[in-house]
Amino acid sequence: MADLDVYAAISEINALIEGSRKVPLSNMIMVDRNRLEDLLDRLHDSFGPDLEKAKTLLDKEQELRRRWDEHTEEAERNARETIDKATEQAHRLISDADAAAKDTQRKATDYANQTVAGAQAEAQNIIQMAQAQAAQLVEENEITQRAQARAAEINEDAMQACNRMQQDTVARLARLLEDADGGLAVQLDAVRTMRQQLQMGGYADSDQGGYGPVEYGE
Repeated sequence: MADLDVYAAISEINALIEGSRKVPLSNMIMVDRNRLEDLLDRLHDSFGPDLEKAKTLLDKEQELRRRWDEHTEEAERNARETIDKATEQAHRLISDADAAAKDTQRKATDYANQTVAGAQAEAQNIIQMAQAQAAQLVEENEITQRAQARAAEINEDAMQACNRMQQDTVARLARLLEDADGGLAVQLDAVRTMRQQLQMGGYADSDQGGYGPVEYGE
């Protein structure tokens, strides 16, 4: 049935209502039931195909909404899992960097202590040997003056050797601390990069070519 038939049926229903008699002492009216049912049947027949189409479209819309909600929930769940994984890896990276820094500092301290102790022992040995040689020369009466000169020379050589060893030790310690500082700088740069990527939401999993713990050499 055409749209005009729909409007005609509605108009006839309105005319039927307006032309019906009122029930005394109430807001109700007396309507011709057969006539009203006939008009309603015509109206139902007019909307029948459209109602089925509308119902089909509504069902499709509800299905699309359901799928969209499921997709949205899955996306949110994946996002939370990605953020949790990135946060865990960032904490692990920071922990590894801290452990590496402490280990580097400990090794540097041990090496420095060993180097200084070795230098002091060697210097003490040189001084003792020089003193022994000087004492032996002094004890010889016929070469007392030469022994004294030789003792002074040996003492001077010993002092110079001690100074050279001290300078070498300081240079070694400087290089060691410089290497340790470079290693810590690399770890700090990695942590800063991780922090920036977390703030920007662009962090990539280390399994997919992203960042992971940095290994330090001895």
